Amino acid sequence: MAEIFYTVSPDLHRMARVEEGSVVELDFEIPNKPSSLLGSIYTGRVREIQKPLQAAFVDIGLSKPGILPLREGKLPHVKQGEAVLVQVTRTENPIEDKGVRLTRLITLALGSLLYTPFRPGLSLSKKLKNREMFKDLLHLSPEEGLIIRNWALPDDSLKETLAQLRSEWSEFLVKATQHPPTIVRSPLTLMERILRTLGASDSLLVDDRKMAQDITRFSREKAFDESCEEAWESILSAEIPLPQGGSLYIEETRGLTVIDINSSGALRQILPFNRIAIKEALRQIRLRNLGGKIVIDLISSFKESEPLLKGMVFPSDLEVWGISHMGLLELTRRRTGLSLPQRLKLQLN
Repeated sequence: MAEIFYTVSPDLHRMARVEEGSVVELDFEIPNKPSSLLGSIYTGRVREIQKPLQAAFVDIGLSKPGILPLREGKLPHVKQGEAVLVQVTRTENPIEDKGVRLTRLITLALGSLLYTPFRPGLSLSKKLKNREMFKDLLHLSPEEGLIIRNWALPDDSLKETLAQLRSEWSEFLVKATQHPPTIVRSPLTLMERILRTLGASDSLLVDDRKMAQDITRFSREKAFDESCEEAWESILSAEIPLPQGGSLYIEETRGLTVIDINSSGALRQILPFNRIAIKEALRQIRLRNLGGKIVIDLISSFKESEPLLKGMVFPSDLEVWGISHMGLLELTRRRTGLSLPQRLKLQLN
């Protein structure tokens, strides 16, 4: 269960997601500016094949061509000049002068379902309860694919959600026949993205009456409380204080993100101090939307990974590689665009 707070001002819309009393996710949108291209769908034209990179450059109507992997699942390789239906998986990176990343393995998300027309079969989240009840609830054609997320409930609402996803996909296929480059699915606004992924037990509070009408609860007061504002104000700070003393220092470089744990004289026992610091580092990774290679510099070059990481729950989108000989906890997380601090610096300055 999550509480989602959405606060509106004339020049900025902000969102905060709270789980178990802690702010774990933030996002923002500037009114009348283009929404994030993440998840949008295009019919593009393959302009160039780069075999050394195992990638194709695809014109989708943007200033820079998108990058598309040559090999994706069981799909055949694309050819130069070919029209392709693609989805944006990573937004542009103006800092490194890179275009968007694309995929032909299109995914449509709605509620607790992910519709995957190019990856057939039914997949269930490992955290899903009563898994057996879902296996015969939804009937798929041989070419359809579906992922059921961990918060799904085995009721008829899933059938309605699946029907809506099928209808959307049929409409997209019709639009995809237009001459490329053309947009098939426009970028979603921040509120649209929230509504499409809202869980059945989640709550949404908005402090704008017009926006809240017919979709959620309206708050006469500002939706953000003190904890949301504190989390927001901390985003541009490189140093994050720890509850037991000491701090984290977060630095994004071109190649990776480094999170340094500093005891600042508060160290009593190395193991519990590192464990608490890692938990806060994981929250900051999600809060700031950090991606790519991430290393956490542990106190005293801690190298024994088993006692340190035992029982620790890592988010499903993080891959944990272990602790190096230099005492660095190595992680990777799929990058979907600029981090939240990078976006703020670019768009609000």
